[in-house]
This record gives sequence, structure tokens and C-alpha cells, in this order.
Amino acid sequence: MTVAIPIWRERVSPLLDAATRLLVVTRQRGIEARRREILLGALPPVALARSVAELRVDVLLCAAISEPLLRELRTRGVRVRPHLCGEVEAVLRAFCHRRLSRDEFRMPGCWGRDLRGRCGNQRKASGRATSNVNSTTSKLPL
Repeated sequence: MTVAIPIWRERVSPLLDAATRLLVVTRQRGIEARRREILLGALPPVALARSVAELRVDVLLCAAISEPLLRELRTRGVRVRPHLCGEVEAVLRAFCHRRLSRDEFRMPGCWGRDLRGRCGNQRKASGRATSNVNSTTSKLPL
């Protein structure tokens, strides 16, 4: 299995689309067999997804990701685990030990994921979704 994580200052890059470095780790029989760091240029979603797929990445662990890039990666058979944060080595260890669901690896403001892998901004309480925004807070104009 090959796992990739975009890097920014030894942490998971805040936005995959703008990442300049990608850690690619290949594991065989549960043991790390190969590790390399790839420098990424500014690429549109289709080209970035193609580059990641050409590295034979099975799973990509990331923080934020644009919808077009997410679709392109999934189309190419790359499983994407978005909305993660933390130090790269800690995230990689958590992935290998099936502990990525811990709060410490969840992006701030993300309480869950929908079927498309997008971060949910609502919590379930008493069987119904409730907004996390104070009801007296007004929305800012867009």
C-alpha cells in the first residue's frame, strides 16, 4: 500500500491544491519499505491528480481539498481521507494503527464527514442536526 501526505512545515498541508511537497510512503506487509518526498509544482486539479495517480498512491491523507481535485483523484482510484491535521509523522502513525478518527487529527471545526468526504458543520443532538452557530449571530454578507 502506498500512502501520500501533502507537507507544509512538517505538518499536513492546510490545502492539498496549494501544497508544494508530498510525502509518499510505501508499506509492504505492515512495514515501511520506501519513503520519498516529491516536489509539486503549481498544477491544475487534473494534472495534480494524474501526477499523484502515476505515483501509484492508494490512499491520500490531507486537510482541505477542492471538489474538482477530490473528484479527479477518486476517478483515478485514489482513496482520499480529507479533513486531517497534525504533524505528518503522527498522522502517518495513526493511519497505520487505524487511529485517524481521534479528535487530535480532525481539522478544527470538523465534527464529522458526509458521504462525499466533506467536513460536516453540524452536530447530531437528540436525533436531529443542530447548527453550531449561536442563533443570535447574524450571517455576514457574501
